[in-house]
Amino acid sequence: MRALLHIILPIAIIALGAWGYTELKGLKKEGYKLRKDPAKEQKRPVEQPKIRTRVMPMDLQDFTITLHSQGVVRPHNATTLTSQVSGRIVEITPSFEDGAYFSKGEILIKLDTADYLTDLESAKAQLARSEASFAQEQARAKQALLNWKDAGFEEEASDLVLRKPQLREAEANVNSAKSSLERAKRNLARTQVKAPYDGRVRKRNVGLGQQVGASTPLGEVFSTDFAEVRLPLTSRDLQYYNPPNKPEAVTNKDNIHFESILNQAEEHATPPWVGSIIRAEGELDTDSKQLFVIAKIDDPFGLNNGKAPLFIGQPVRASIPAKTLSDVYTVPRKHLKELNEILVLRNGLLKSVTITPIWTSAENIITREGIEPGDLLCTTRLPYAPEGVPVEIIEDAREDSSGEVSPTQQAQAGDSGKVGKKRTKPRR
Repeated sequence: MRALLHIILPIAIIALGAWGYTELKGLKKEGYKLRKDPAKEQKRPVEQPKIRTRVMPMDLQDFTITLHSQGVVRPHNATTLTSQVSGRIVEITPSFEDGAYFSKGEILIKLDTADYLTDLESAKAQLARSEASFAQEQARAKQALLNWKDAGFEEEASDLVLRKPQLREAEANVNSAKSSLERAKRNLARTQVKAPYDGRVRKRNVGLGQQVGASTPLGEVFSTDFAEVRLPLTSRDLQYYNPPNKPEAVTNKDNIHFESILNQAEEHATPPWVGSIIRAEGELDTDSKQLFVIAKIDDPFGLNNGKAPLFIGQPVRASIPAKTLSDVYTVPRKHLKELNEILVLRNGLLKSVTITPIWTSAENIITREGIEPGDLLCTTRLPYAPEGVPVEIIEDAREDSSGEVSPTQQAQAGDSGKVGKKRTKPRR
């Protein structure tokens, strides 16, 4: 049996090999190939990929630097109101309530006038007595001169004989009485506490019937003609802006724009207020080494111009126009590829350019270097775009709503910048 297997097994292997050879030969005749020879395969033409992007022209233009600062609205004049005389408060007008407006010269508080009316009448009586005494002394002086002449004295009479000292004393008493009368009138008038300027009441400190003295604080008031904002400027800001040193040096009126920091929601936004920088402080801040400038805002409460009111203590952000840079390129920050690096379309090809900033802000970078005339800034985000590849400019914004090129499209460009057409595998 073992001998038989030794004979049958080699014969079966030979037969199987012959059958396989026949089958393979038939497949070759039908045009199928088991493997491909790259050397004999015909090369297909490749196409250079194109990255689609939007662009914006880069033109030389003038750019006005805008400095940004912030401060708190404060009154121009703030006063702790006091009475010049003592007395009991008998009336408080409606204009002397917290937050109320008043006009210059308007009566805010009235004090009891009984004692001051009495002083006024006493001063009038004293003046009448002094004037009578003065008239009597004038008559006595005239009579003394006549008596001296009638007596036949040839020398001149002395001042004492002519009662000149008595006359001067009587005249001084008259002047003193007049001064006392004027003081009594002023004290009577001071029982009515009047507003020193057009303003508004910050806080009232007294009540009806309260006894006050000459140093008692009645309340706090501030003026409403204009408000001030104290704005800090850094040393970098001062390279592009020279604040006025004197009020008469202010040339640009109402060129500073203010907006509230409190209401940032669009539905609560208010039109910006305008003002002018009128002066700068004479020293740098000790801690921050910044220079503070003072801005003036006319009619901050909108009493005359009808604008939305500002409030004392309200924080505001200021935009200050400074130096104008000539012949510069403005690059929006949102189109940066990396720090100080942008993508431009130059001679139809994509190129990465490094720019040197002259001025930077939260929105733009201003430069003169790196960009050449005719360059187009790529505004579509291309994080994987290689340099030197051709670019197809997107003309219609509806063609690419995403604003980005897919990484797959950019990866196909590769480092070589070449891709081939996709080949399909033949079916058996």
